Amino acid sequence: MSGRRRAVTASSSAIPVPPRRTRRRWGLRTIRARIALILAVPTVLLVLVAAFGVLGQLGVSRDADATAQNVELVLAAQELVHSLQRERGLSVGLVGGESRYRGPLDQIRKESNAARTALDRLLAATDSPDSARIRSSLSRLEQLTITRSAVDAGQATKSGVFTFYTSSIAVLGEAMFAGGVGQDDPLLRTGLAALRALSAGKEATGQERAALNGVFSTGFFSKGEYALVSEIRAARLAGFEEFSRLATPAWTQAFSTAQRTPQATTMLALEQRALAAPAARRLNVVPENWWNAATGFIDGLYGVQLEVAEDVRARAAEVKTRARDTLLLYGGGAAVMLLMAFGLGLMTFRSIIRPLRMLTGEAHDAAEQRLPRAVARIQAADDPGGVVLEHSRSTLAQRDDEFAEVATALDHLQETAVRLAVEQAVMRRNTAESLANLGRRNQNLVRRQLGFISSLEKEETDPNQLANLFELDHLATRMRRNAESLLVLVGEHSPRRWSGSISVGDILRSAFAEVEDYRRVVLRRVDEGMVRGAVAAEISHLLAELVENALSFSPPDQEVEVSARSTGSEYHIAIVDQGIGMSAEALAEANARLRGQQSFLMQPTRDLGHYVVGRLAARLDVRVWLHDSPLNGVTARIVLPGSMLDLPERAKPEPELVGAGVAAERAPSGGATRPVPRPEPSSPPPASAGRTAGGLAKRPPRTPGVHRGRRTAPEPPREPAPPPADRTPDEVQTMLNNFRSGFQRAEQRDTEPGRES
Repeated sequence: MSGRRRAVTASSSAIPVPPRRTRRRWGLRTIRARIALILAVPTVLLVLVAAFGVLGQLGVSRDADATAQNVELVLAAQELVHSLQRERGLSVGLVGGESRYRGPLDQIRKESNAARTALDRLLAATDSPDSARIRSSLSRLEQLTITRSAVDAGQATKSGVFTFYTSSIAVLGEAMFAGGVGQDDPLLRTGLAALRALSAGKEATGQERAALNGVFSTGFFSKGEYALVSEIRAARLAGFEEFSRLATPAWTQAFSTAQRTPQATTMLALEQRALAAPAARRLNVVPENWWNAATGFIDGLYGVQLEVAEDVRARAAEVKTRARDTLLLYGGGAAVMLLMAFGLGLMTFRSIIRPLRMLTGEAHDAAEQRLPRAVARIQAADDPGGVVLEHSRSTLAQRDDEFAEVATALDHLQETAVRLAVEQAVMRRNTAESLANLGRRNQNLVRRQLGFISSLEKEETDPNQLANLFELDHLATRMRRNAESLLVLVGEHSPRRWSGSISVGDILRSAFAEVEDYRRVVLRRVDEGMVRGAVAAEISHLLAELVENALSFSPPDQEVEVSARSTGSEYHIAIVDQGIGMSAEALAEANARLRGQQSFLMQPTRDLGHYVVGRLAARLDVRVWLHDSPLNGVTARIVLPGSMLDLPERAKPEPELVGAGVAAERAPSGGATRPVPRPEPSSPPPASAGRTAGGLAKRPPRTPGVHRGRRTAPEPPREPAPPPADRTPDEVQTMLNNFRSGFQRAEQRDTEPGRES
């Protein structure tokens, strides 16, 4: 690969490649989040619906369980009510004068106490609002012992006993059915209502039994008893009618059976006889017959009541079981929906994210591997247009979906990128060749110009004209450096080559001669050191660019200091300016340019010298960097490696240098260098002499025909001098010294008193 080709490749590789971003984002703008949102919304809605169903079934289950508990409490309370109803009838009959009720009353009191104990035990084991109400209603029975004592002592009245038992039973019955349980299921709701209606009818029957038992015991209706019995009978009929309306066929059948029993028939007959003779003085009804008939009918109603309660309890258990099954069904459905949503989401993720990851991987591989390799092959080829590259198609392009379209688009993008890279490589090659050709042509023209100027300098005897020629020579030397800079940027090597070795001092002076304001450059220290001639011209070029940069950023009245020292294995050169310095960011960017890490094609041209230095430093393996000076300004450090250094005794230089007092030029034919003496840049001009535009000393005018004491007659035309022979460095130094001493004597003689100026 040629130097120009390597330069173009290096400039391309200097383009930074952005790092791969591997962090995963989960914001709402990502595909993952959007797919998750699309799947989550209906899933959440379905789960909410299932949750509402589960909550509803939980409510139904709790209500059924509460209904079952309430039925248990109602049955226990009805047991107590049934016993209190019998105790009420017997107590009223005993107070009415029927002493035969003494034995049965004592027995029924024991049954009432046992029913109360069972109810209290059940209430203690149940913690519900219904149990709390029933427990509160039992507080009225605290007077039961007092009432019993009064009945036994004969101190109670029929109405008082009847009222106490009736009010206690009414409060307990109200507490039994005051809860709102059983309302979620229609059958439970109907069963509880029927049980309440039957309980009300049974209580009315019990009240009628007690009231007529007292009437039959005295033989007639006392004041108000007839009206009371009539009201009780009406309540009994209303309760039975309500129960018949709510009862199921089975309950209706059981109730009809209870009404057709002989006891029920006898009771109704005795009731009609009593109600038919409200003013009779003697009803002629044996109280025991009435009691037995009414008790038999009430016992039949109690049996129907137990049957209804058992059916309600069975229905509550059924509702609870069904609610539990429905709850399991809803819960299982919700779990299945969640699993299906998760599986669907996972399948969707894999079907979308996996191809996207494959596309991303292929895109990164194309950007980081395939395209750079293809571009490198194209740029390294002598004929980029003829390079045949293998392009691998994406595996996703064979699919029959949208991902195939994206993969095809990426393949097309890659092909377009390769095509553009080929076009760019061809354009860069043509541009580099054009610039190199232009640089070589300019260099040849400048070389010929320098040769012609050197010929004029040798033939010129007028110091004024000679100074102008020297100034023109200096400008041409700078033009040559600019032409060589163009060749360096396109990757060409300098055509100036020498055999042997060149001293570092001569290289430094040659570099100083190629800058504009070389008089402001001060060489503080130069250690012994010889550099191989093959690289001397390029090192001089590198130093000239750095010195020119230091002069540009230093004040016009300040000097640029240069020092060079040898460490044995390396040679260090420091160029210190007196400018205002650079920021840390600017220093970092400048050092990147000096290391050759940036391409001049992609940056502003104001720092073109840095890119030239960077190319030369990379080519010569020379280290160059900038850093802040201790006081002010910037210092440029150059380290020449030991591989380009030679020992002084082996040095046989043939310099093509422009140093202090020497102009060196290579003949147009490419032969040996031809040093030409010129004024010492540091020699001060006489007081009467002027300066050229470039600062070179002008000679004062002289008398025509007089030159340094030589002949006054015009010199006849001379034939062109033959090409000069090659001179050694010692001959060049001797010529320089002779020319300097003669020039100084001429200036002193021209400034003596009495001599024309």
